[in-house]
Amino acid sequence: MPRWRVSAAAATLLVTPTYGGQMRGTLICAVTKGGESADALALSAELSKRLGLRLVLAHAVDGIDAFGNGDGVESVSMQADRQDAERRLARLAYEHGVADRAERRVAVGEPAALLGQIAAEEAADLIVVGSRARSRLRRGLESSLARQLETATTVPVVIAPPKSRRVSEAATS
Repeated sequence: MPRWRVSAAAATLLVTPTYGGQMRGTLICAVTKGGESADALALSAELSKRLGLRLVLAHAVDGIDAFGNGDGVESVSMQADRQDAERRLARLAYEHGVADRAERRVAVGEPAALLGQIAAEEAADLIVVGSRARSRLRRGLESSLARQLETATTVPVVIAPPKSRRVSEAATS
């Protein structure tokens, strides 16, 4: 599965698609508890708008079925995690100006497997994940979720660079 790394400079060089002015497809933005989700959402919002892709915000909360019987009954902590994730998605969608056009999906379980499942259900063309900032000595982008998605889905994954890095890259180009 290809894993693409996109900088802010590269994102601004994208061309308009040729399919009647709009591309058809779906972009999944993987939201996690970390601060890198805001970077992933900013890039996802821009890409979905430029390419005419349907935007789905997916928050997969790490958790397990505490009752273990698979009957859909949630434990109190699992329900609280799911509700927190729903509120986080709503807040992030509002902050990035996509609340009116982005669909939202929340799932509790193993994040990479659930995001792969959501990508399959939504017939996604692309998944965008955030990355952690790395030190000056260690260049590149780091995303454990992207590494896990390599085995969970065949959908291409784009790693959004941290905002501080995008600003510095844009300033130097």
